[in-house]
Amino acid sequence: MIACALPSGKIITTRGETAGIIVPPQGDGGFGYDPIFFSPDYGKTMAQLSQEEKNKISHRGIALREMVALL
Repeated sequence: MIACALPSGKIITTRGETAGIIVPPQGDGGFGYDPIFFSPDYGKTMAQLSQEEKNKISHRGIALREMVALL
């Protein structure tokens, strides 16, 4: 979730979600849960995706793009 508090007092929030399953560690990229979070759409863990692929489907990226659209 991303939240933005505007000077007017209005608060805007957005939420991103990424579907996946937990698997044994695979891949060397990323950090945290990336090696064990598997994306069925890509057939790879987040640690195995390119930075471009990961940003496209990451929950943070989704929430940020939604926030930019609202602002």
